[in-house]
Amino acid sequence: MGDQVKGKDSGVEEVPSTVRATRKGRTNSSRLSSKHQVTIPVDVLREVGLKVGDELVFKVEKGAIVITKKRIDLLEWIASLGGLYDGYDFAAERADAWPD
Repeated sequence: MGDQVKGKDSGVEEVPSTVRATRKGRTNSSRLSSKHQVTIPVDVLREVGLKVGDELVFKVEKGAIVITKKRIDLLEWIASLGGLYDGYDFAAERADAWPD
């Protein structure tokens, strides 16, 4: 009897659902915690395409908080390479590659 489970066998094989479950209730709101943290509802994350690890930028516009995904600037990316491109003149390279 080892791994068998007692019960009635319906004879119908269960198929896993491929439909994402939706939350009931608050799907577009959250509360500010005592540590000033906010949880973004999963429905909102999915709608705008945010993923774990994405960096966010916060701005205040006309009294509203605007949250956007941080975009990496090419110059910031080059600077993050830790000296690999020291002395590299991006403006000069661009001018040589794309003359007016």
